[in-house]
Amino acid sequence: MKYSIVVLYFVFALSMSNEKILTLNEPLGNIELMKVNVDFGMGNLILEKGQKDLAITGYLKYNRRYTDAQFEYNEYGNTGILDVKTDFEFEWSNNDNGNKAEKSNDCELYLTPECPLTMMVDVGMGESHLNLEGLKISKFIMDSSLGDVSVDFGKQYNEIECEKVDIDNGLGSINIKNLANLNTDKMDFECGLGSMDLGFGGALKRDISVDISIGLGSMDIRIPRGTNVIFEYDGSFLSSVDIDNFNEISEKEYRSDDFVDGQPTISFSVSIGAGSLNLIWTE
Repeated sequence: MKYSIVVLYFVFALSMSNEKILTLNEPLGNIELMKVNVDFGMGNLILEKGQKDLAITGYLKYNRRYTDAQFEYNEYGNTGILDVKTDFEFEWSNNDNGNKAEKSNDCELYLTPECPLTMMVDVGMGESHLNLEGLKISKFIMDSSLGDVSVDFGKQYNEIECEKVDIDNGLGSINIKNLANLNTDKMDFECGLGSMDLGFGGALKRDISVDISIGLGSMDIRIPRGTNVIFEYDGSFLSSVDIDNFNEISEKEYRSDDFVDGQPTISFSVSIGAGSLNLIWTE
């Protein structure tokens, strides 16, 4: 019995000795632009608005036995660059016996709302929650492979123009809210085998062109009732497209039945393989 206790204590101590926590707490100073680069292969990620006078606060917890990590913030003139990266050096086996949590990582990032942010986020397995309410986003690029991702651009309209929005999903699930508040005129979405839920809530103050590509996956698009929408798609006999309350303009091109000339419009150009798309009107 005593031997078993000693062995368990040794295993626990070894696990704890391999756990490492990196932290950042960097002042904003004279920074006028921040570049945020996140490559988070597995684990739980939280990204939100932080304090005005701090460029970045946050931490990365990981296991050194399985993961190499980069968690750095550097300044170049008036530009701040945040680099978060995790690389794995293990293979799953049938003998892991539930130790996947030990191999996982946890990261929380809190970004300043005071300067424009260019964001490039690549996430893998795990859960990622991005609440971007109140942040000044000038570029947003995301690639998700296997995880569950939620993104909320917030109820506040983006103070600056977002020059690029490009979001790709592989096998995972992505849920996005308040896309109309991004202050952009073009968005690109790609859904492979997974699922995407796109919510266009917010204040639609300008025309938006939305390009969508769906392979074998599924996509739900949620749009407030009364929004001007033009919908055009190119599919096959394997495609499934479900849209209501539209008038057909030409073959596979439709316009919302309460369309008002001169009002901001969301124009969808959709390409579908063997996947499905469902457009839902919300109150």
